This record gives sequence, structure tokens and C-alpha cells, in this order.
Amino acid sequence: MENKLNYGKFTKDEIIGIVFSKLMPGKRWVFADIGSGTGKVAEFFSRYVHKVYAVEVDGELASRLEKKFRGTNVEVINSDGYDFLREHDVDGVFFGGTKGIERMIDVCRANRIAVNCARIDVALRVAEKLRENGMFEEIVFANISKSYELVGGLAFKSYNPVFVVVGHALRS
Repeated sequence: MENKLNYGKFTKDEIIGIVFSKLMPGKRWVFADIGSGTGKVAEFFSRYVHKVYAVEVDGELASRLEKKFRGTNVEVINSDGYDFLREHDVDGVFFGGTKGIERMIDVCRANRIAVNCARIDVALRVAEKLRENGMFEEIVFANISKSYELVGGLAFKSYNPVFVVVGHALRS
């Protein structure tokens, strides 16, 4: 079985930068990374906020995250995002996956939301759900390419594009 931490579906650093710039977290924030996976988003945000919840439904991944974040301001929660959001209040939330996203948005009480979507149809559904809840701000289309060596020169390898759907409670 392929290592779950190396399957390539993690949030790229450049996308984390976009998400951070759109959420603009405060130092006193409680932040949730729903679908934490490798914990890259939780780890990045932990430097800038008071507390991070790394929410991961996969027990094996959650166990790895617990070891990774022991002694930090990141608390790992082995749970479905919907169940977590029904029971917890957070200032900001990042959704790394979109399975069940409409349900999660309905129960989410965060002031700021960012959702990564690999497909445009999902991004449009998320935008509509945020619009229904008076939170839709924008969709950012991010197409990242990185350089690599090719026959003594540089070429670029493109990653799959990502749609970052942003919501803010103070805007409609």
C-alpha cells in the first residue's frame, strides 16, 4: 500500500500562502484545518495563531499527526469535520478536502473560511453555499508551476490548478 503521506494530494506551499493571505489570521485566533492530512496547513498556521485544531478522519494519519505535533499549540482531533464543527467554535477554518462540504459549511460558525477545490463544479457549489450563508467573498484560481532542470536549462512542471473559495462572515 502506498504511503498515505506521500500520495501527492497535500496542499502545496504556494496555496498555503494564498490561503493565509486571504484569511489574515490574528494572534488570538483558534484555527481549524479540516482534513489535515500531512498537517502542512496546521503547521504553517500554528506560528501565527493561538491554537490550531488539526482535524483528520483517517485514524492512521491522525496518529502520525499526534506524534508530529506533540508539545505544540496544535491539537489533533480524529474526527469527521462535520462532527468537529458542530461541537467547536473557531475563528477561521481551512477545508483541505470537499467531501460533505455543504453540510460542514452549514454548521461552521467561523468568521473566515477557505476551501481548496480541485474541480470547478465543486468550487461553484461551495461558492453558492457560502452565498446562501451570506459569506461568499471570492474564488481564487491558482495555477502553480515549478522549475526543474531539463537538458542544461530550466523547464516548468505544472501542478493541477486549485480553486480557493473564500468566505468571510462580515461580507455578503
